[in-house]
Amino acid sequence: MNEHTRTVNARTLNGERGTLDCESPYAILLIIYIFFLIIIMTSKYDTIFKKVYYDPAGYGSMKTTLQDAKQLEPKIKYADVKDWFERNVIRKIQLKGQNSFIAQKPFPEFQIDLMFFIDLKDPVYSGGLLLVDIFTKYTTGIPIKTKQIHDVAEAIKQGLEKMGGKPETIYSDDEGALNSNEIQNYFKQENIRHLVTRGHAAVAERTIRTIKAMTYKRVEETKKPWHEVLFPVLLTYNNKLIHSSTNMTPNEAKKPKNQLEVKLNLELGSRHTRKYPTINVGDRVRLYRKKDKLDKERISVWSDTSYAVENITDSAGQKLYKLAGRPRPLMRHEILLVR
Repeated sequence: MNEHTRTVNARTLNGERGTLDCESPYAILLIIYIFFLIIIMTSKYDTIFKKVYYDPAGYGSMKTTLQDAKQLEPKIKYADVKDWFERNVIRKIQLKGQNSFIAQKPFPEFQIDLMFFIDLKDPVYSGGLLLVDIFTKYTTGIPIKTKQIHDVAEAIKQGLEKMGGKPETIYSDDEGALNSNEIQNYFKQENIRHLVTRGHAAVAERTIRTIKAMTYKRVEETKKPWHEVLFPVLLTYNNKLIHSSTNMTPNEAKKPKNQLEVKLNLELGSRHTRKYPTINVGDRVRLYRKKDKLDKERISVWSDTSYAVENITDSAGQKLYKLAGRPRPLMRHEILLVR
């Protein structure tokens, strides 16, 4: 028995964790053995999974694939099937669950989105720009004549004034005008971080549905153009409607004395049920893409092309992922790890 072996055994006998010198012949042989064992087992399971999944009676879920595979190899576990699916079956839907982003105070983030009343003819305005503070839920809307850059830019400036100031971040979907040089330069001048999602600005979209429902009721009764009833709608929304997530009206939520209660109520109603695997620099990922209304269910929400992760940065408590060949960094829910 050599000195190295005696040292390992002594540590083990003393209750400490044994160590192996990676340069010793024994360690090298052990590593090679484990490496080939993994390859053999993976190859063996891959053959089984391909056989049962691509069988004419296959193409099933992970659960049914596991049941079929176990008939050929009882040792196969659910984790094995899941790993094989992640490497071989292109995922068509977003990961299950939901993770809430909770602002800590007013003005850290406004969500903005365009809203349109397609079936309500207005002689002046084609639509509007909605802005909502995700902490207080305070909302304003600015009618716009067109979706052109100048009109949208002016609506943003008016909207921020009506909101009572500029936020740290503006979060929006991938609207063409918002990505223009004119508006991007304005954000930079005002030191506003602009986060663009490939999905939806969820808070803004939910607020738009509420504002539109309230607007339609008033238009049907008064027969006025929608932009003429928008102000009383916003007045009612901000001062009378109690928001389910804050348990108070947006105007009440703006008051400094209520900020702690608002934060507590937002935390109590938050969800953190979506679990993401860790992504590191060098990993390959697919991009989330919004489905068109006419897309079939079988069309995947993930891109066919995969991209290498070049850099990962922290920005205001959120991780952003820079991908090779992509113009801007993406958020975690917008990318899918490719095994």
